[in-house]
Amino acid sequence: MQPISATSPVRGFTLLEVMLVMAILGMLAVTVSLALPESSQQRLESEARRLKAQIGLAAEQAIYRNRDHGLWLGEAGYRFYRREKARWLPVDTDSRLAALALNEGTTLRLRMAGQPVDTSGKAREPQIFIASDGQISEFELTLGHPDAQWPQVIRASFAGNLRLVQAERP
Repeated sequence: MQPISATSPVRGFTLLEVMLVMAILGMLAVTVSLALPESSQQRLESEARRLKAQIGLAAEQAIYRNRDHGLWLGEAGYRFYRREKARWLPVDTDSRLAALALNEGTTLRLRMAGQPVDTSGKAREPQIFIASDGQISEFELTLGHPDAQWPQVIRASFAGNLRLVQAERP
């Protein structure tokens, strides 16, 4: 064993060099994680949060404008309506409640009063009603995707409470 002297060259990295390498690796990891596409589960959760937010916005607009609103759900998307006199009219296309298509592969299952509701027909009248006094048709809407591990469920109570929960796979 040789003694270490003050004049012998020390081999290794300085603390500054190690910290610089760690910072570069951290930035690379963030860049790679942001560049990766979202998983089907993440897209489904995002879709469910967006739909829940839009239903909440429709409820707020119904109260604020003193006008009933409705939501029609189909196989490929959903559309909001507003009640004018005795007719249901689609909301304006420049509205935040404009009709939207679902992400490819996303499915909707609507249950009202414990019974399944058919969503395969064309848009005629909304299945979910949002009254100008804040009441909403009670419903349970399940969003699913074949590649997602857990379906997302939006539940609404008659009092207008909206909840988003993660359901177990059927």
